[in-house]
Amino acid sequence: MELMDIDLQNKVVFQHNVITSGRYDYSSCMLDILFMVLSGLEQNKLEYTIHVQDIEQITGRKWNYDQLKTNTEDLMGRVYEIQLEKSFRQITLFSLVEYLDGTGSFDLVINDYARPYFFELKNGFTLLELKSVLGCKSKHAKRIYGLACQWRSTGGKEYPLGEFKEILGLKDPKGKE
Repeated sequence: MELMDIDLQNKVVFQHNVITSGRYDYSSCMLDILFMVLSGLEQNKLEYTIHVQDIEQITGRKWNYDQLKTNTEDLMGRVYEIQLEKSFRQITLFSLVEYLDGTGSFDLVINDYARPYFFELKNGFTLLELKSVLGCKSKHAKRIYGLACQWRSTGGKEYPLGEFKEILGLKDPKGKE
């Protein structure tokens, strides 16, 4: 089992703006997994092996099996809500997680319906520096970094406080406090 050879000084990931500014509440661990998948994307490849040691080496944080299992289960259960021109779509990003006994790794399979949000990035994507985003300690810092990167070329964006809280998962989108 080889660790991923990642040049952290120059590695960037491309993330669709639907993911960058989506209203979801991912843990820091879930975001690390997502960024590792984004860092290894290959056109039309849907299955990725994530080595826990890779993430631990990059972030300096240790994971335990129970924490990882809980986070991948939560990752599979998160629904993205996407407003399209003539419809409203609900999808999950991943369709399968499979732990590989004794390897310290697991496979993730990108849901076929999520394919456009990983590979069709001609317009509407955010460029993130992998080292910077994985260096953020909290889930909120990772999300705010992504939002700042999304708007950096336009000089920034102002969000109403309620909308910003929804994006960060701090407020229920249905208005429940």
